[in-house]
Amino acid sequence: MRLGHVIGRVTLSHQDPAYKGGRFLLVQPFAREQFHGAGMTPLAKGNSLVVYDNLGAGVGHVIAFSEGAEATAPFDQPTPVDAFNAALIDEFFYKPPIRTILPQDNQTTGPRTTRTPANAGGVP
Repeated sequence: MRLGHVIGRVTLSHQDPAYKGGRFLLVQPFAREQFHGAGMTPLAKGNSLVVYDNLGAGVGHVIAFSEGAEATAPFDQPTPVDAFNAALIDEFFYKPPIRTILPQDNQTTGPRTTRTPANAGGVP
């Protein structure tokens, strides 16, 4: 399951009866930057996807969606859907893990050089 920001709606002129009671949303999945508090704009090119929604999410909402075979689980009959809105998110809290610096990691950064004997590799 992933989190995403609803950026639009998809309008259909005809639809499969299995989709009755829902609609399709255009969703921008969260990237690492959004979990750290970055805004959702500018949108990354090519990352948005269409998500089936029967919970009533609107543009600007944050949702949790599942993809693949899990997206078809809520339907009684086999239904062609790639992503399903599973939850409307009011707020979330994220605290990134703290990286522990080991003594060997605390060396001066820069190019590493190794010294070899003058005649290494059989060169006189």
